[in-house]
Amino acid sequence: MVEKSILYIGNNKMNQFVLKQAIGKDYNLIMIGSYMEAVSKTSALIGRVSAVICCDEQFSNEMRVYGDDFVTKKYSETVPLIAMVPREIVEDNASAIYLAGYNEIIEQPYDPTYLRTKMKAITDIYAKAANGGGDDNEELEKRTKMLINVLSNCFTLIQFESADHIIRSKELTHIIAETFADMFPEYGISERDAKYIGDAAALHDIGKALIPPSILFKAGKLTDDEFLTMKQHTVKGVELLARFGLDKSHKFFEYAFEIAKYHHERWDGKGYPDHLEGDQIPISAQIYSIIDVYNALIAERVYKSAIPYDQALSMIREGKTGLFPPKVLEAFNKCEPKMREYLERSLNMKIDASGVVATS
Repeated sequence: MVEKSILYIGNNKMNQFVLKQAIGKDYNLIMIGSYMEAVSKTSALIGRVSAVICCDEQFSNEMRVYGDDFVTKKYSETVPLIAMVPREIVEDNASAIYLAGYNEIIEQPYDPTYLRTKMKAITDIYAKAANGGGDDNEELEKRTKMLINVLSNCFTLIQFESADHIIRSKELTHIIAETFADMFPEYGISERDAKYIGDAAALHDIGKALIPPSILFKAGKLTDDEFLTMKQHTVKGVELLARFGLDKSHKFFEYAFEIAKYHHERWDGKGYPDHLEGDQIPISAQIYSIIDVYNALIAERVYKSAIPYDQALSMIREGKTGLFPPKVLEAFNKCEPKMREYLERSLNMKIDASGVVATS
């Protein structure tokens, strides 16, 4: 007997039929044809459904408004809101769909087996969270995977960050966070904290999803006004993370907020957005800030060549890229051989005798 119900919003009869064929045996489908009707009925249905699917051919304004209403009324804290839209719409609107409050995206056309598996995973996760089931690690893993999925959709589709960069940010930060924790136990960073800080580093530039493409992808030097806009990615990163309804009471999300907002602050107060000095800067952001520069220097970008590895190290150590916290720099120097080994072993980045970095 089918016990779980799904609210489906969409007036395309063919889509309704296909969805019934795919998951009708697993879920009771409550069909509503218009968003206006759905807004008036969702409140009564929210305790009875395991998910809400909005099927739209164009990602209409009504779909956006419904998503905002869903988040405002905090339905998204207990029930996932899923956008089901054509693949070509996702390619142009992925970040906007997430910003409208949708937790998941299912592209059309879809494979029925994939849809059944996807829906089971989504509804099981939310059911377990609602019932208080699962331990802290399991819940964290679920949340982390959700966020990385957001990244892969937003970052890859708008093509401002590669998967390699995100992976490097995460793993290199984990290495230095572990080293820092061992060297300076007075900061109280546990082994789990070090892992959380590494995972949170993957979200450092999420705010760039809200920066105009004309500035984000500009090949030449930014004007002063454009640079001011670009610097807003730190604040917008926090806004975007908050939009996903993340709870800062959990350590992982606390680190994610800190790194997104403060990874461009500098020890001498010459960073942004708040010009924090010294230990006013959260330790997670202090740790990631040096990895952000290290990563940027040794990587080839559209607008620049990779800096020779040893030259990049010298620039960091001599303060030519900004002043880093002394203890963080100590930890960086201690674990740099391990980071170099990680780059060469895990990412096939070869560093030759002249210090030139190349990816094989």
